[in-house]
Amino acid sequence: MVEAFFSGILYVFLFITLYLEVFFLITFFEERLALQEKPHRTKLPHYPSVTIIVPCWNEEKTVTGTIHSLLDLNYPKEKLKIFIVDDGSTDSTWEVIQKFAHEPQVALIHKENGGKHTAVNLGIEKTNTDLIGCLDADSFVEKNALIEIAHAFNEDPSMMAATPVLIVHNPKTILQKMQKTEYHTGAFLKRMLSPLDAINVTPGPFSIFRKEVFEKIGLYKKAHNTEDMEFALRMQAHHLRIRNVHTAHVHTSTPGTLYKLYRQRLRWAYGTMKNTLDYRFMLFRREYGILGTITLPLSFFGVFIFLYNFGFIAFHAIQSIIEKIIEISTAGFIFALPRFDIFFFNTDFMAILAYIFIGLALVIIWNGTKLAEGRFRPSLSIFYFLVFYGMVAPLWFCRAIINIILSKGTKWR
Repeated sequence: MVEAFFSGILYVFLFITLYLEVFFLITFFEERLALQEKPHRTKLPHYPSVTIIVPCWNEEKTVTGTIHSLLDLNYPKEKLKIFIVDDGSTDSTWEVIQKFAHEPQVALIHKENGGKHTAVNLGIEKTNTDLIGCLDADSFVEKNALIEIAHAFNEDPSMMAATPVLIVHNPKTILQKMQKTEYHTGAFLKRMLSPLDAINVTPGPFSIFRKEVFEKIGLYKKAHNTEDMEFALRMQAHHLRIRNVHTAHVHTSTPGTLYKLYRQRLRWAYGTMKNTLDYRFMLFRREYGILGTITLPLSFFGVFIFLYNFGFIAFHAIQSIIEKIIEISTAGFIFALPRFDIFFFNTDFMAILAYIFIGLALVIIWNGTKLAEGRFRPSLSIFYFLVFYGMVAPLWFCRAIINIILSKGTKWR
């Protein structure tokens, strides 16, 4: 009876997951023609003026590459300003960025440490360009990224913010390669949420806004150290349109060790859940469309669904191992070996659901990879994602729930 109860819950959660996969794939087929658009623009009829703010805190190793990528953008020099804001770094970041002091496009700003949101806000207050964006000091933009985003703003006057496709920069470790496929999957989902006006985060790496957005709804807030999500939700609450520009690519550095990944994802998971609670008035409200009925509920309850599915599978896997150990101890190793039949196909309902789930997940990964890289290439990154992500994600999801229960915040690093 108890087993049937817990299995029933699992069926419900798997159904919800499959429903969402099908939902996104249906959206994909509706958007497939737009997705075939290739970056080809070399000039625009109108170039809006742009300021890109680079907040820095102890980024001496990466900030030089970030600034060079901005200076190399295919965009008129007189239309682009770059504000480098050193938020009280304790390393040699301020000394490193002095090499750009002679660049006419670049302005160097030093302030006392107050957090990323204060550094970005200072830059916003000092500019009056048509568009204002941010670029994390460990990220690097492709040459045509800004012209693609500017084209999108010219094309859609109702669009108030643009987000790019994020790609993992130079993955080396197994965890970074795992994140590479994770980011590909995220790129696909963000692009599918775009036409539905359901994007719930404007990430630090190269999200661009019309200046009037800040005039209408204010500046960034600390927001549980996930100000990029809070600001997106604030925009959605005011019905300001956010669009994903899939032809604008930005490469971002990712954690290479489990500890660093854990700290980053704990901040993300905790911040996502807390911001969702802060904007709970949008949950299941039809006036907020897919954002209120799918994106936000998934942001919060998806953590519990993931953990339940993981716990159920882990419990039965351990149970099977124990049974196999008992079988070996009583019948011997040879008799305990599994018998394979090439004509046998498991038609158990749970097995069928698992086949469908994995198949649809692979379709999403396939198309996410094509979206980010232009074509699909099989790699170990996909294997690492499928095998290891489900093992490590419970670490930060469980801790995020505990922190919320205990009202304990998170740190940046």
